[in-house]
Amino acid sequence: MKKIGIAVDYSNICKDYNTVYLDRDNTDPATTKCMKQVLAWTKGFISEILENFEYKIYSLNSSISVDVDDIASKRFLFYSLEKEITLQSYVIQKEYVEYDGLAAWELEGEESILVQNDEDGGAIYFFADEDSQILPWIRNKLHNFSLDEVSLQTK
Repeated sequence: MKKIGIAVDYSNICKDYNTVYLDRDNTDPATTKCMKQVLAWTKGFISEILENFEYKIYSLNSSISVDVDDIASKRFLFYSLEKEITLQSYVIQKEYVEYDGLAAWELEGEESILVQNDEDGGAIYFFADEDSQILPWIRNKLHNFSLDEVSLQTK
């Protein structure tokens, strides 16, 4: 089944800030304010998914459920000039399923959402089956956002 990726650029959340300059080590008040907005939005949006679809969050290669705060964190969402960014993937689904990497999730990850961070720290990506129930829900919830489709990079 074909996976569709939706990118949510942080400029949709921080409309009065140039999100190209987000750096998690920057303590400038405007940067800090925007990052707090992105963190709060991410936490609320992911929490709503979990509540509406009765899902849990897992790291791609771990059977231990993680908390919303693992996704709604500076380390996951934002680039650092000193530390760069660690690319990570989380799977949101009803129960844990073991995947041997992104390519396996792409083939086997039905009725789940893959959440990835952007290597530049300016967006968050949501991937799901093109005919899943969650994809129209995401698009509807984000109807005021400018959404870009992105391809899943499995390498």
